[in-house]
Amino acid sequence: MNNNSIITMILVISFFIIERFFLNNDALLTRFLEFQVVFIWFFSLYYSIKKFGLFSLYTLCLVGIFLFSVGAIFHFLISGDDIRHLERGFGYFCFSYHTIQLSLWIYSLFIFISFVTYSQLYNRSKRKFANIVSLQYNPLYFNIGKLLMLFFFAIQLYKGYLYFAAFSANRVEIFLYGNMANPVPSWLRFLSTFFEVGYYFILASIPNEKELKKYTLLYFVVIIPEIMLGNRSMFGAFILFYLWYNYVYYGKSVVKVNNAIILGLIMLVIFQVMEIMRDGGDFSLSSISLTKFLVSQGVSFYILPLYIDNIGQIQYYLYPFILYPILGGFSNYTGQSIEALNYKCGVGHQLMYTVNPNYYLSGASFGSSSIVEIYDTGVVGLFFFSIFFAYMLVFFEKKFRTNRFYCFACLFLVSHFVLSARGSYFPQIYGLVKLFIFYKFMLWGGKLFWGYGHKRIF
Repeated sequence: MNNNSIITMILVISFFIIERFFLNNDALLTRFLEFQVVFIWFFSLYYSIKKFGLFSLYTLCLVGIFLFSVGAIFHFLISGDDIRHLERGFGYFCFSYHTIQLSLWIYSLFIFISFVTYSQLYNRSKRKFANIVSLQYNPLYFNIGKLLMLFFFAIQLYKGYLYFAAFSANRVEIFLYGNMANPVPSWLRFLSTFFEVGYYFILASIPNEKELKKYTLLYFVVIIPEIMLGNRSMFGAFILFYLWYNYVYYGKSVVKVNNAIILGLIMLVIFQVMEIMRDGGDFSLSSISLTKFLVSQGVSFYILPLYIDNIGQIQYYLYPFILYPILGGFSNYTGQSIEALNYKCGVGHQLMYTVNPNYYLSGASFGSSSIVEIYDTGVVGLFFFSIFFAYMLVFFEKKFRTNRFYCFACLFLVSHFVLSARGSYFPQIYGLVKLFIFYKFMLWGGKLFWGYGHKRIF
C-alpha cells in the first residue's frame, strides 16, 4: 500500500467515525446513507470484477450481499419508499430513522473495510504465490469419488424422495421438532452422506471438464427434491459454486459479463417461482416482480435493526452470537423449542423468539446474519471482523490450491462464504470436523483397496 492509499484509507475511516456521531432521526440523512451503501457496493463489485474476476470468491460474496441485503436498500433508494417499514408473518415493525441509519452505517463500514483489506491481501498473495505449483489431477481421489457416487446414488435419491414427500405434507412440524420429526431414518441419513462425500472427492481430484460436468449433473439430480421444496439458497449457491470452480481450476468463465447479467435475472425469476411453490401460491406471470423479490429477499437486512432494537430483551443470551457456528453444532438439541434456546445461541433462534415467541415456536424463522454476529461484538469487533472476513477468503484461496482437504471441502466452504450475508460468520465447525473424518476414513480405505499406485479400475 503506497502513501496515497494509506492517506486515503485514514481519511475514509475518519469520515466513517465522524459520521457515526451525526446519526439522527432525519429522513434526508437516511437517504444519503442508503446511497452510500449502494455506491460502496457498486464500486466494490466493479473493481472486484475488473481486478479479481467475474467469478472470483469475493465477487460472489458481493453478489450474496446484494441478494440478501443491498438489493432491498437499492429498491428503496430508487423508489423513494420508506425503508423503515417491515411487514412479514412475524409482525409489523416501523423502525426509527436512527436505527435504520445505524444499520446502513454498519453495512457501509463492513463492505468498505472488507473490500480494502481483500484488495491489499490479494495483491500480496498474488505476488507471493505466483510460482507455487497448484494441485493436479489425482486418480485415487477420482476413483474413490466415482465409486461412492455410483454405489450410493439410489440411497441418496430415496432420501430425497422421503424429504420431499414429508416436507410437502408437514413442513412446520419437521422444522419445529427437528430430528425428532425427521422423516429420514438416521441410518439412511448416514449412508446418504457417502454420496455427497463422493462428489467432494471428485472435486478434490480436479477432474477434466467433461468428467466434472458429468458428476456435477449426477449430484444435481439428487438435490432436486430439496430445491423443489423452495430451497433457493441451496440452488443459488450451487450454481455460483460451479461457476467459481470452472473459473478457478480451468481458468475461464463459463459465461461472460453480459450473459452473467441475463443469467442473474433468470435466476431471480426462478427464485420467485420457487418461493411461490414453497408457499403454495398460484403461479402467474403477473406475480413475477424484480422489485418485489428484492424487498422480500432483503429481509436479511432487517435482522440488524431488529437486533439493535431488541438486544436488551433477549432472554437466553448464552454467549456472543459469532461463536454459535463453533459451539452450537456439537449440541444434540435440534428444532425450535424453549429447551433448544437454552443451548443454541444463534441469531435465527434467539432473536426470532424475542421478536415473536409464538411465531418461533410454530416452527418459523428468518434465518441468521453474519453482519449481526460481528456487530454483536461491538464497534471494535465490527472493524476487526470486517478485516478478518477478507483474511478468511484469502486464506481459503491460498489453501485450496495446495491442500487437498481444502479442495475436498471447497463446495462446503464456498457455499458458506457466498451465503454468509444470510447465515453465520464462521463456517460450522461441526460440519468441517465431520467432513474431515469422512475424508480421512475414505482416503485410508481407498489407499488400502487400490494401493498407493492410484490405478484406475473403471
